[in-house]
Amino acid sequence: MFKKIINTLGTKVLGAVLSFIIAVVISQAVGDVGKGEQTLLLSTIAFVLIFSDIVSGASLVYLTPKYPFSKLFLPSYVWSTLVGLVAAAVIPLFYPTLPHVVALHIGLLSVLSSLSAVNTTILIGRERVTAANMVNLWQPVALLSTLCICYFGIGMLNINAYIIALYVAYGGSWLAGLFLLRNEFRGFRVHPWHEYQAVLKDLFRFGLLNQSSHFVQFFNLRLSYYLLDTYVNIGSTGVFSNAVSLVEAIWIISRSIALVQYARIANADDRAYSQRLTLELSKICLLVSTAAMFLLACFPPAFYRWLFGPEFGEVTYLIWILAPGALLYCLALIFGHYYSGIGKYHINTYTALCGVAFTLLCGFTLIPVLGIYGAAITTTCANAANAIFISILFLKQSHLRISDCIITPQNIRQYYQELKNHWHQILHSTHETSPNHE
Repeated sequence: MFKKIINTLGTKVLGAVLSFIIAVVISQAVGDVGKGEQTLLLSTIAFVLIFSDIVSGASLVYLTPKYPFSKLFLPSYVWSTLVGLVAAAVIPLFYPTLPHVVALHIGLLSVLSSLSAVNTTILIGRERVTAANMVNLWQPVALLSTLCICYFGIGMLNINAYIIALYVAYGGSWLAGLFLLRNEFRGFRVHPWHEYQAVLKDLFRFGLLNQSSHFVQFFNLRLSYYLLDTYVNIGSTGVFSNAVSLVEAIWIISRSIALVQYARIANADDRAYSQRLTLELSKICLLVSTAAMFLLACFPPAFYRWLFGPEFGEVTYLIWILAPGALLYCLALIFGHYYSGIGKYHINTYTALCGVAFTLLCGFTLIPVLGIYGAAITTTCANAANAIFISILFLKQSHLRISDCIITPQNIRQYYQELKNHWHQILHSTHETSPNHE
């Protein structure tokens, strides 16, 4: 499992670096206003995917070991397509200032993204984590390459460049996922309707429980973007989104670990083992994430003005405000995946509701007065509330003490030794497979 965590972490770090470069390219090419437009477009796609993932989301990891591939694949694909098409028609009703052609693109891009996610989620459910990582890595690589061609090659300095890049990224990862699942299609058949009923019941039951938390959590993480656009301006959305992206980059550590943790717990029957594993992984996450956040907060405003453009100097101060909540939320990610792995998705919903209460209370009161700093305070309060709630619940239900959560010098030595041993295994394996080795 440690090997899979390292592979996932390495892939996600590379993906985060590429995503960071993408943010720099967009900010430098089209400024804070263009970055704000890109942020709202991507956030709207993410909102649509919440509904697609009711059937096509992370609950597939839990159900993949329990049902044949052919009974999961077809319902997931049909549902993803229907949700995307409905979204293209419905979005203009709730977002009247959005051009209809952009709404159509959002719907179609949501379909491609969801179909790609179905493929990779099934791969993870089969514990083919490395294969899923490679598919996911394609997206930022293709996105960055296409954006550079559009911006600097043909001079397309508008939102259309980003839309084209998303088609290339999502479409390519979808095809790659299908290729990696090719062996699963051997013997694939369409079953009679009555054989899908039990599968659909579980897909919707677990999916609704899981996605209800994602639906609520979307407002915790992204409502501030829309409030800034409403009460301040779209440029402030662009500046704030860059700060949020940098701070949330540390979550790749937690999400990398949680991805492997989720697959392991979903395939395990020992509850005590799952709880001990979750506690140890939470310590590792917090330790490494704190070090990463410290480095991130050290850069002065002049650095971010140079990096993103003259409008982005406030990013430094926003990071300082966002950092405490982001670090605490690392714990929420690990504990939340524990509950997902044992099928108790409703716990994550309760956790997200706790956070959204702070988002609504603080967002509508602080953002109109304090602008982007009000948005940063709102986000920190919501993330901290999430983490504190689910941490207390996990400790209570697992009969662990707060002292068990303390990171001791012995823990640090243990984690260091495991990492050292894994690195030696890699070097030994490389030495054995070297063409010069005799």
